[in-house]
Amino acid sequence: MKSRSEVITAGGEQKMEGVNMPASFKFAWHWLAGATAATILCLAALPGVGHAENIEICINQSTGLIKGINLGVDGCSGNTVELDWVTVGPSGPTGLQGVMGDPGLAGTQGPAGPTGATGPAGSMGPAGPQGPEGAIGPTGPTGPSGIMGQDGIRGPTGVVGPTGPTGSSGTPGIPEPNISVFTGGSLGTLGALNGTDLSGNNSVGNPGTILILGPGNGSDSGAPPASSLNPEDTEVPMSAPGTAKRLFVNVDNDPGTQMNNGIPSTFFFFLCNGNSFPANCGLTCFMTGPDTTCSDLTGSQFFNGGPAAGLTPDFMSLWAFAGSDDPFANHANVKWSVTYDHGNPIPIPF
Repeated sequence: MKSRSEVITAGGEQKMEGVNMPASFKFAWHWLAGATAATILCLAALPGVGHAENIEICINQSTGLIKGINLGVDGCSGNTVELDWVTVGPSGPTGLQGVMGDPGLAGTQGPAGPTGATGPAGSMGPAGPQGPEGAIGPTGPTGPSGIMGQDGIRGPTGVVGPTGPTGSSGTPGIPEPNISVFTGGSLGTLGALNGTDLSGNNSVGNPGTILILGPGNGSDSGAPPASSLNPEDTEVPMSAPGTAKRLFVNVDNDPGTQMNNGIPSTFFFFLCNGNSFPANCGLTCFMTGPDTTCSDLTGSQFFNGGPAAGLTPDFMSLWAFAGSDDPFANHANVKWSVTYDHGNPIPIPF
């Protein structure tokens, strides 16, 4: 078989196989072509060996002679055509599985790897069973006293007890014709409905008003809903000069307890001459919750007489109020009395 270099002459003239070569060479070439074709057919007929083989043959279109085999890219030129065979051999049968070998020796343990990142927190599990009851703790400090409740219903009068022994003789008192007893009060429910009872509304610090009571149940605080803006108009003029002594005061409800600190509240009482408070108030007493009575058995207050004595009369009144800055003192109705020593018997007209 001729190579591609033999197809072209030095002068550029193409040799035509079967024309320029001798007869012996022509027959040799045909024999070679036939042998080659037979070889190709044999190769195609042989069982495959498990791989692909590509055969490229250049054949002259005029004479049918094989020009060359596997001449490369563009190897078939001129009046030739390229025939390609691609053969793939069939897969051989699967061989028998070999005998499993003995296990190999265990390799040495490798070094520990680095600690991985902390995973996210898991969801909260269900609540566990309730534990046993703990021991009782120590007793806490005593809290402040609560607000005193209203008085309960008065119980039945008890059995009169036996007469006690006779007491010793006291100091001589004032002759009855020479004294008068003045009494007064806040008019009970009527006074409470009109704002003239005693409570935290009548306090020195807050709101700063004073309840004034005169002999004969007159009372006025000067604060709404009282109608008077001049509470001193409850004072009573003295018709005869004299000295007031032995002051007694009673209320139907104790002053109570201050809400902000638990300290008992206090009611104060002053028997006064005129409006000079407290300069001309010689009789005074006070009661602190839970007390409901107070008295002054040692003090005294002098009063000038009226026109019958040729004098300008002085005015008697009892001034009452709750403690300073105690606007939450209880409401209470007041009753009071005082002994008035006028020296000489007061003539009684007929």
